[in-house]
Amino acid sequence: MDHLKGKLYLIPVGLGGENPQNLLPSVNSAIIETLDEFVVENVRSARRFLRSIGYKREFDTVTFHILDKHTRDLDIPGFLSNLNQGKDLGLLSEAGNPCIADPGNKVVKLAHEKNIRVIPLVGPSSILMALIASGFNGQSFTFHGYLPLDKKARQQKIRELQDNVLKWQQTQIFMETPFRNNALIADLLSNCQDSMLLCMASEISMPDEFIKTLSIAQWKKQTPDLHKKPSVFLLYKQD
Repeated sequence: MDHLKGKLYLIPVGLGGENPQNLLPSVNSAIIETLDEFVVENVRSARRFLRSIGYKREFDTVTFHILDKHTRDLDIPGFLSNLNQGKDLGLLSEAGNPCIADPGNKVVKLAHEKNIRVIPLVGPSSILMALIASGFNGQSFTFHGYLPLDKKARQQKIRELQDNVLKWQQTQIFMETPFRNNALIADLLSNCQDSMLLCMASEISMPDEFIKTLSIAQWKKQTPDLHKKPSVFLLYKQD
């Protein structure tokens, strides 16, 4: 790495958009306090997070680059321009760790291409926390992100996930936009074998946390309401 260049720090936040101090090491705050330039998805929530960890700089002296679904690829190199002058840059997630179900990977990929050191800070991952709490296979697993929006395509994907479990003994992890959780649950219950195991992990690390593993047959008898609750779903099989 070029030691004259700045470093790109990957900054996790609390899973609920806040800063549970038990999930974020104090060393993170010390590093973040040295930064005055960030790549963020939403400036308002980024400012709220920074204040929650005791960030003291005035925001009118801080630069925020917006990276969201509207950001053009040709704009991203400009986010890294000051790194060539030895200035460090922070990449903030909206929830959990950057670059997982998050557009930050484009910035990280470009940093590697430009020989810039990338430093991930420790923080919560809803995907890994759900996996270790599920009781499922933690040595072989796949994260699929969001399943297809189209109902037919989503149901086909669910059947593919089930086949992957049965063929490879591999935990299948996926998620949905919170307001569509209940529709996803209905599709899981109608397209999976009754003997399959499903873990629903909702509001992880939050006061209303709900993590439970049951068979599809059991879930049919006690289907939860996860409407608008950030959730992760995991599919596996009975031993």
